[in-house]
Amino acid sequence: MSLTFSKQPGPRERHLQRKYNNPLFTSGDAITQQDLQNALEQDKKALQQFTEQFRDLVQRAVKLDKNEERDVILKIKAQSEQLYGVCTGLPGDQTPFLEALKKLISAVSKTLHSVKDDEPHAIETLREDDEYTALHLQLCTYAIVSDILNPDQNIGSDELVPTLLSESENGLQAALVLFPPERLEVMIDEGKQLLKNVESKGQNLPQAWQRLTQMESWLKGM
Repeated sequence: MSLTFSKQPGPRERHLQRKYNNPLFTSGDAITQQDLQNALEQDKKALQQFTEQFRDLVQRAVKLDKNEERDVILKIKAQSEQLYGVCTGLPGDQTPFLEALKKLISAVSKTLHSVKDDEPHAIETLREDDEYTALHLQLCTYAIVSDILNPDQNIGSDELVPTLLSESENGLQAALVLFPPERLEVMIDEGKQLLKNVESKGQNLPQAWQRLTQMESWLKGM
């Protein structure tokens, strides 16, 4: 039976789509219509939960001023960035929410810059934080990054390597930024073993081998 997936899926449906008839996943050929329906319902609940969290965050953010403690502002900024990452992976077109979150992050950043700080490295710390924020927003335009960072952990630890090997070149490039060298070394070894096992069953996956080579090249350049 053939399954029909959404054009703008949420994280759970998207992961099912990755796995569907994909020999890199052990359960890829066992996905049913009921699995898809469950994923759709869970993604709908995730969207509702996000909406509630967004409204709560906005209410707390509008109360901020330059007299607020730095840690409080930093916490709201971090939560805003996390919600942005979640939002990019939600089902449907979430452009209005994404634009609102960008404005919220910018406003909170301005408040953070207005807070007086006698620490000698305060300015440098703020600059580094701004750079991290810009990189985070850029990387989260890729669904794979959003899915990896999603606090619901829809991608199991045993499915991370086949997920990365199933990605597009640009998607993988963005995702690799998230991992330290020692983690990449382990994942590359797992990827080699996985691909050899798949090949031993008569499957030839040249694109997956290309993704593995891409991972190796990235590691060498770190």
